[in-house]
Amino acid sequence: MTTQITFSPEPMMSEVVATLMKHPRISTRRLQEQVSALKTAEEWSGKRLQHIQASVSALRDLFEPLESKALGVSRKRLANVKSLCLSALAKSEALSGSLAKRAQRRPKPPEWAELWNKLRLPVQQNSLSRLVNWCSRAGIAPHEVNSRVMDRVMADMANTSLRPNQYQVRRTMTKTWNEIGDIFPEKNLQKVAVPPSRLRRTRIPIASLPQGFMDDWHDFACWANGNDVFADKRRPHPLKQSTLDIMFCRVHLAASLLVATGVDVASIWSLSDLVGIDTFKKILRQLHAKTKGQPNYDAFFTATSLIQIAREWVKVAPDHLEKMKGLIKVLPRPEFEMSRKNKLLVMKFNDPVLYERYLTAPDKIWHEIQSGCKRGRLRLAEAQAALALSVLMYMPIRLGNLTSLAFDEHMFLRQDGTSTLLITAAETKTKEDVEFDIPPEVATRLIEYRDVIAPAVIGRRPKYLFSNVDGSVKGFAGVRYLVQRYLKLYVGIHMNPHAFRHLAAKLILDQNPGGHVVVQHLLGHKSLATTATFYAGRDTPRAGRHHHALLTKALDERRANQARSKVARPSRRASAQA
Repeated sequence: MTTQITFSPEPMMSEVVATLMKHPRISTRRLQEQVSALKTAEEWSGKRLQHIQASVSALRDLFEPLESKALGVSRKRLANVKSLCLSALAKSEALSGSLAKRAQRRPKPPEWAELWNKLRLPVQQNSLSRLVNWCSRAGIAPHEVNSRVMDRVMADMANTSLRPNQYQVRRTMTKTWNEIGDIFPEKNLQKVAVPPSRLRRTRIPIASLPQGFMDDWHDFACWANGNDVFADKRRPHPLKQSTLDIMFCRVHLAASLLVATGVDVASIWSLSDLVGIDTFKKILRQLHAKTKGQPNYDAFFTATSLIQIAREWVKVAPDHLEKMKGLIKVLPRPEFEMSRKNKLLVMKFNDPVLYERYLTAPDKIWHEIQSGCKRGRLRLAEAQAALALSVLMYMPIRLGNLTSLAFDEHMFLRQDGTSTLLITAAETKTKEDVEFDIPPEVATRLIEYRDVIAPAVIGRRPKYLFSNVDGSVKGFAGVRYLVQRYLKLYVGIHMNPHAFRHLAAKLILDQNPGGHVVVQHLLGHKSLATTATFYAGRDTPRAGRHHHALLTKALDERRANQARSKVARPSRRASAQA
């Protein structure tokens, strides 16, 4: 007699295991494989099976952040574990029988086979394979595919697949299907609806701003940048171009918020149109609503940038300026310290497993490079990623300086002796020189990259550390993507390159709670006050650990004194006998 297990409204994966153990029609080997896969998923995720809901969506969320390289396993191993977990869920019958159909394969009908054979590009086949297989099983012909069929395909995928980001899968599938219809008009394929992009552009296009406004901004930027050193009334302290780029982003945001209130974009002819009292109020109301009344750096600095423009460029009257300063006080002022997001991020490295992955990631990437598995531009990008992680790990410089690193200009490499990294004051944010001794192992890899790896792709020794295949320097975004991508692959965490600086400060202060001067020099802060502002808050848990150690020491001394007193003091019976 088959034992029936009654599932709760939300069965857990532990119940799936219990059901598999009692299943009458499953081989011992298959049972061991499926149970082992579930236990492996439990180990990788750090969650207990009794806390994981027995559903495809829960498994999808469980596996989404896991990366094979970070786990130290092959991609095939990770794929097998996913497949076995799905099979276990289907075999346990904890859900409806839809999962049981996922392994059924049938030959494609002639009309589908003919269309499939005409797809020459791999991207087309990859995008449409699920649609073709599903329609072949359902008996739906190519000319019958429409938006309702797409709905059914995606509903089936949501119930049977661990593929993440299924919204993007649908966008790619529908766009490819419409393209195929245009390529083969004789097939009479119906157009299907393409889901809109989830990227919500809340700002007006820059091209829609009047030319007068852009001319006024250009004049202000030239004046603020100090291009003409002989100009009358030039700015005493010129602004860097990177500062002006950020300021323009805030001005663009202000103009977009103003248009959102109903103001015609054509009426914004100059910067002065953004700093009128009524206009400034409208912008502040939009900023306050956008941030839901919470402190926000972008909102605060957008408002302060407008005040700066009003004072320095538009030259409003003193009472006008005072009114603007009074209005900005209504906006919640953010605390100038390390953000909560970054605090939570660096706290994750208290996990010894994650910290070990972080420390060994450059070595693992470099081992793959030397194994020769990848060639050409992929090998070049992988080498650059390994070197970027090494440089940021040992020498946590800002991303702008990292991107522009050049051999024999910033990096002076020596086979024997000490290699040096030097960034001059003119190139740094704080106008202070930054100098590091490059660790010997990192210097050896940099030399191998410069003399062997890069020339094999570029054709000559590169000038820049982060070079494209034509020898030009990579862009800021390209280097950031390399760092984030390989951190996700080998460490299993999403981390902005700037967070290396926060992590370096954490590691120093964990070992030396009073070492803020060391952090100041390592990060190149101009003032110790800046270091204290961002990292003094990290001393709270360290002070707590020190306090706990003092209490433990006091308790140990008390127990030791009590033990000594018992040995030294004779008992009452012994005293009476004496």
